[in-house]
Amino acid sequence: MHMNKSPSGALCPYYFMGGELHPLHYGSYFNDKERLFEMIKAEEEFILKSSGTNNRRVWIDLYETNLDGETIDFLLNHLKAIRHKIFKLCLIGCSKHEMKKIKEKMKLEKMDLYGQTQYFADPEEGKQWLVNERVITA
Repeated sequence: MHMNKSPSGALCPYYFMGGELHPLHYGSYFNDKERLFEMIKAEEEFILKSSGTNNRRVWIDLYETNLDGETIDFLLNHLKAIRHKIFKLCLIGCSKHEMKKIKEKMKLEKMDLYGQTQYFADPEEGKQWLVNERVITA
């Protein structure tokens, strides 16, 4: 069996508790925006070219990456570009301050992904939420 890996090195799809996730590893870039932005562009290209599901459960690791205004804007533009492929979105490893900035910008951009975006400190909790079939309705 052939295992696909995304540009950031994640198994794609990644199977977890009977569900399928699409992990994006954007963590551990610290202040290296150039390398981070290159990786985000590579992942975006990979996702847009990939066939298959347009209802992905996307898990984004942001641990140890500085999320300043420029980085958040770049990340949100990335999410806009792949939004039609996302069913649920989980951001892992944001500080409370970073999470607040992301939420505010998502609201301004009217891109809350229909309420299907959650933030977690624990990666396992994020994965469990993604594979849970319950959908948040407004």
